Amino acid sequence: MQNRGQVQPELLARGRQFVLLKSIEIRRRLMVCEIVDRQKACNPDQKTEFKSFDDVFDRLSAFQTFDTAMPTEPEIKKFNETLAEQSLDILKKMGDLESRLEHYLQEEAKKPRMEELVALESQAYQHSMSELKFLRQERGRQLNPEKLLCMIHGLDEETVLHARQEGLGNRAGDPLEVGSMEVSETER
Repeated sequence: MQNRGQVQPELLARGRQFVLLKSIEIRRRLMVCEIVDRQKACNPDQKTEFKSFDDVFDRLSAFQTFDTAMPTEPEIKKFNETLAEQSLDILKKMGDLESRLEHYLQEEAKKPRMEELVALESQAYQHSMSELKFLRQERGRQLNPEKLLCMIHGLDEETVLHARQEGLGNRAGDPLEVGSMEVSETER
């Protein structure tokens, strides 16, 4: 018993050979039909009458391929000129398209890609956020929020600082809470 792997190549080879032989046979039959049609067109049977529609079709179908007149010299010259003009136009259009494509590709190569733009924007964002954080810290040190609250609400700065150190506020480091406590005590 043969393996399947060995049988399939043999079958494929036989199938290819069969298809090749059939295509050769079909080509031969077509060539024979063309030769017969040419002979019928060159030597028509003019004496016998047509017996049926099929007879008419068989005898006259050979003439449909030979009923065109040969082109004259001016027609051939005109055809060659129009063909040359159209070919040049097509070549010019292809050249224009190629140059436009090349120009477009060069312009696109100069532009930064979307990934690069996103990376640059994220770096700029991170840098600006760190700068903003730094500026807020510096401004907070310069403004001294406790002093500012005391000035706004008319409190004594010593009392607020003393209260903060004793932990009277809800949160020990939050000047707003301390200031709001002091303001509420003085408003009473």
